[in-house]
Amino acid sequence: MTSDETTASNLPAHSLRRRILTSGGAIMSGFGISQVLRLFSNLILTRLLMPEVFGLMAVALSINIWAVMLTDIGIGSSVIRSQNSDKPAFMRTAWTTQILRNLLVWGIIMLAALGVYLLTKGGVVNAESIFADPVLPLLMVVIGVQLPISGLGSTNRSLAERRLEMNRVVGLEIGQQVFAMVVTISLAYSGFGIWALVIGTLSGAMFATILSHVIFSGPRMGLQLDRTHFDEIFSFGKWLIIASFFGFILNRGDQLIFGWMMKADSFSLYAIAAIWVMAAVSIIQSVIGRVFFPAFSEVLRDEPQNLAALYKKIRLLIDASAIAMAFGAFFLAEPIFALIYPDDFDGVGYYVKLLAPTLLFLPYRLINTAVLASGNSKGFTAVTVIGGIVMVLALPLAMTYLDEKAAIIIYASIAIVTLPTVWALGKKLMRIDPMVEGRMIAAAIILAAMLMFTT
Repeated sequence: MTSDETTASNLPAHSLRRRILTSGGAIMSGFGISQVLRLFSNLILTRLLMPEVFGLMAVALSINIWAVMLTDIGIGSSVIRSQNSDKPAFMRTAWTTQILRNLLVWGIIMLAALGVYLLTKGGVVNAESIFADPVLPLLMVVIGVQLPISGLGSTNRSLAERRLEMNRVVGLEIGQQVFAMVVTISLAYSGFGIWALVIGTLSGAMFATILSHVIFSGPRMGLQLDRTHFDEIFSFGKWLIIASFFGFILNRGDQLIFGWMMKADSFSLYAIAAIWVMAAVSIIQSVIGRVFFPAFSEVLRDEPQNLAALYKKIRLLIDASAIAMAFGAFFLAEPIFALIYPDDFDGVGYYVKLLAPTLLFLPYRLINTAVLASGNSKGFTAVTVIGGIVMVLALPLAMTYLDEKAAIIIYASIAIVTLPTVWALGKKLMRIDPMVEGRMIAAAIILAAMLMFTT
């Protein structure tokens, strides 16, 4: 730990390009290690636990994430983009705000659990859905304990992301995953069932929280609520509350809608497939959010005329990665998952294929990221609101009047409705090239047609 006087200006002066490459390399390496660990863990846990356990856990975590995003005021993003992040008072205010917010979130989850319990008792819930399981309300409350635990984590972690010092950030995440995995597998082997997943998650959160105060440089954390700094954080983040709520709907609303409308056994397989697809999504999102958001923020602060050139270079790399993963999932998912999973999990690969178009719309988040880095959190919010509203309306209708397959493909392609707004916002910052923007739409149309007519 360094003294309170440690600031970003004390760091060695590396070029932005070098820091982008180093941070991107760290994230990609971390992703590779993470996926190996995930595969190892899945191979063991799918032989120790029933598929329904993963469906229950998916719904409980989705409701937890909903509550988190409902109250998201962008504390980490504020640290990354603020001119005041080198001030101890700002960092401690951010930490105090984080603690209070996470306690509030846990309270919301308790109310949501009570609501699920009352709906189940009242016979409102479909008896064949995962929501009808009597364990779900208690599971929601207990897994929610990770929020007050994580709220105590040092905001110096966001300061490291601001500096594009991703080696320690990724190292902590891998350490957390390993620790949680060891605890989970040990308890699952001992017969703890779904509670092995819960205790493993809470153990990982505790591990990361403690180490965040040890391995990241910056001011020592302490309770402080400076009005000026709090106003800055809230002024930037107030629109992100709405954005995060609808962002949850876009990213995780499928877990609630399909969990409610699909049969429990089918949804459990879908939930496992979604874990793998979200793992692929997370690598692109991590690079965009953790490398290019700080990079865009720095360029917009110091050399805004260079934004378009940086965007164009990055976009080609992200496009190529998204196309490779999406079409790789289409051709390889079913044989790979048939090989690694026991017969009870047959169908996971099929659902992975249906979700593959999700990956092809991720490159457009680069524009959203530039918009947010410019401080336009209101415009960023508009994009997620549009997508979230369309999804809430479209998925239940598709499940009712079309079929499960069509509904999943629609969910995976729903981001297409946000693109006119994305481009309109992006034009305010840089030139938008139709050829660059159109290639991923063409790829998505081809993949959706292949899914509709060949699966």
